[in-house]
Amino acid sequence: MQLVARDSTAEPNQKTTAIAVKRTAAITDEQRGIAQARVRLIRLIERSLSEQTYNSLTSACRGLADLLSHRAAQDLIEVARVANDHQKDGHRISARTLLRWYGQHQTFGEAGLVPGRRQKDMAVPPWAPAFLKFYQRPTKPSVEDAYRQFVAAAAADEVPSIHQVRRFLSKLSVDAREKGRMGPREIIKKLPFKRRKFEDLLPNDVWTADGHTFDAEVQHPFYTGKAFRPEITTYLDIRTRRIVGWSVELAESAVAVLDALRYGVKDSGIPAVLYVDNGKGYDNEAVAGVLEQLGVVFTTSLPYRSQARGAIERVHRIYVDLAKRLPTYIGADMDPEASTKIHKLTRADLQGKGHSAALITWDRFVAEIERTVAEYNARIHSSLHGLSPADLWQHATDQGWTPETLDPEMLDHTLRPRTLRTVQRGEVRLWNRRYFALALGAYDAGTQVQVGYDVRDDSRVWVHDLEGRLLAVAEKDGNATPYMPDSFLADARAKREQAQVTRLAQKIEAKTGQKVTHIELEHQRGVTLDQVLRPEIPAQPEPVQREDVAELQRTQAQVVELMRESEIYRETDDRRIHAHWLRIEARIDAGDDVSTTDREGLAIYRRSPQHQAMSDLFESFGLTEANFPPRQAKKEPGGNRA
Repeated sequence: MQLVARDSTAEPNQKTTAIAVKRTAAITDEQRGIAQARVRLIRLIERSLSEQTYNSLTSACRGLADLLSHRAAQDLIEVARVANDHQKDGHRISARTLLRWYGQHQTFGEAGLVPGRRQKDMAVPPWAPAFLKFYQRPTKPSVEDAYRQFVAAAAADEVPSIHQVRRFLSKLSVDAREKGRMGPREIIKKLPFKRRKFEDLLPNDVWTADGHTFDAEVQHPFYTGKAFRPEITTYLDIRTRRIVGWSVELAESAVAVLDALRYGVKDSGIPAVLYVDNGKGYDNEAVAGVLEQLGVVFTTSLPYRSQARGAIERVHRIYVDLAKRLPTYIGADMDPEASTKIHKLTRADLQGKGHSAALITWDRFVAEIERTVAEYNARIHSSLHGLSPADLWQHATDQGWTPETLDPEMLDHTLRPRTLRTVQRGEVRLWNRRYFALALGAYDAGTQVQVGYDVRDDSRVWVHDLEGRLLAVAEKDGNATPYMPDSFLADARAKREQAQVTRLAQKIEAKTGQKVTHIELEHQRGVTLDQVLRPEIPAQPEPVQREDVAELQRTQAQVVELMRESEIYRETDDRRIHAHWLRIEARIDAGDDVSTTDREGLAIYRRSPQHQAMSDLFESFGLTEANFPPRQAKKEPGGNRA
């Protein structure tokens, strides 16, 4: 009797097909290997029937079972061992089992021969919610610590083993397990995502932009003795991955965004779509107004979805690489010990000198950013199939694509940011600066106007009325004039100096009885004070007699003595300090024993401006250290008398 469950040529019904598909989709490689081994045994049964070795299916199954039990070849024994899926039975398979496999194969095909496997129990145990209260916390406690807290709070008969807890956690999905331990922003980084294709775009179809705080410190351009981290705003064309615009500012703001956009549009054209985050630097009235005038569609990514703008985020790596070339890099990869040393060094330099050799200047920083951007645009990009962003941009141009541009005058008018200010007597104030235009004097004080400005040039502003008509170009400090004319002040200073010299010369003449030459200071800027105060000696055709020389020396000595008594050359600490170091210098020259402190102090004093000034003074008036002997220490009351 031939046992056939159904005609093998008949189409399986919908239910059996669904079962087969479901079982096939869920099987493992091990199960698939077992099913294939069983198919090989069924093929042997079918061949024996076709060759009429046996006259029935049952006898064919018995014959194969007997063969496997006694005298089968080694390769057939290995097939039977895999097909049996029972370690204890090995390669021995009963005729009943072979008959059952044959019927399953006729009904479901190979999928009917897949052995079943015990599935995970996905039911939530009753103790799970109580345990998760201790485990799903933002502090991310370990499984052991959460389990200990759970055991302390739960009833004794409701406590599972820690192994049961671990098995339960392994069955949970990532978002279910990490809920509470991570916020939505962190969990989303572990979930599946979509990759956006950009090959169908044209250049300037979509731009994206973002700000990046530089990971190294730079010398502040405005405040001496201060270091800071600048903000870099970058615009990127999605299709070509080309940086089309950039700007550097003290911080992210609408000003930086518009500055970068202005130069991007000037060099590369107008984009159709601008795709950015929803930060305050982009989502504001100033940026929205400019984009509206340009006809650019403005769209933002969802909050905290920086991965949605991965292209611009990856561009920031070029700035990170630049920062790592500087000693003041303070990113996550910087060695903490080296970072501390650099920080102390730069702060000491800034406090003492107002600058540090370890800090690059603002001008050099801007030049380095410009060079870095140019290198990036010229470098082969991994997503452009062997081309650089500049190459792909040029290729699109060669193929006939042209960017939509704006007239230069219209560009300045449209992209120049504006802000509301009030007119006060021909002036407008912006950023603590005053700008003046005579044409603004026709407007009443308090009249509101729009003031356009260029962030890279603060020398002037463009003043418009509220409807956008240009009223005037106001210059910075355009109405500022000197408090007094320069020529008037120069004459006044010269007159004051000449009067001082005249008064001093009169004192010398009264003391010596000889006339002193009045030298005009305005025309004798190179003379010394010694020349100004030198008495006039009449020229004599005959040689000067010995008596005259002696008289001249006496006269000069009287002048010097008078000068020493004057207020200008009264005794000062600077003169005594200079005399002190002259004595130390003389002792060193004489080979006397001088302390290390005095030697180092003399070396420091020689490098000071005071040393040069006092040396000139002593030389001009013939002064020596003997003129300023060390001051005697005051005697204590009641001390011994000489």
